[in-house]
Amino acid sequence: MFFFTLFRSWREDAFKTFQLNLMEFLQDETRDLPASAEVEMFYEKISKLELDTKRLEEKLNQLHGHS
Repeated sequence: MFFFTLFRSWREDAFKTFQLNLMEFLQDETRDLPASAEVEMFYEKISKLELDTKRLEEKLNQLHGHS
């Protein structure tokens, strides 16, 4: 029973390591995936654009006399 528990733990660690290595390879070597910082900046820009759009809509409504 101990062997199976040990093997399961090793398998999980190996899979996590494989995932991290694959992600690093796809980000750094092939540039197929963006880095985490790039993704965060992209989502921040989308959020800012959404807020700017809402503000513009409110200003346009005010100019047209809608409340």
